[in-house]
Amino acid sequence: MADEFPLEDLSAEAPATSPAAAEPKPKRDPAGTLSIAMLVYIAVNAIYGVLLLFPAQFYDLVGVRSATADRLGGLRWVGAMLLSWAVSAILVLARPVGRAIFVTAGSLQLTVVTVALAYSLAIDDGLGASWFQIVSILVWGAAAAVMWWARLGARKVLAGK
Repeated sequence: MADEFPLEDLSAEAPATSPAAAEPKPKRDPAGTLSIAMLVYIAVNAIYGVLLLFPAQFYDLVGVRSATADRLGGLRWVGAMLLSWAVSAILVLARPVGRAIFVTAGSLQLTVVTVALAYSLAIDDGLGASWFQIVSILVWGAAAAVMWWARLGARKVLAGK
């Protein structure tokens, strides 16, 4: 019986792998990563900015009581500010060299908005339905993570080195 099923020699070398498998994976281009992050930043700021140009209607849509939404109608300037940040980000996208301070400020903006939204949800301040607050936290938080990742990876691109 032992002759029917001989044991294989376990000391034999493994078959050689193809040269393509042994090559290291190319590093991600920091300029490309920064461009993607800036596009995400532009999209998030532009979408929320346009919605906040009509704050009473926007807040009413996301579940804020109509009376409260009417009182928040004066926050139209927040939408204008977000739109101006989106337009400024287009300038960074066009010429990133020397614009590290803007990318850092944008990263901080997204981070602070995420923290503020999470705090609002935690204290249940009633600023919209919970689903909207959770979606907003995820959107702004993901955008912040992408911006910080791109900011840290593109230090040389932003410095012009």
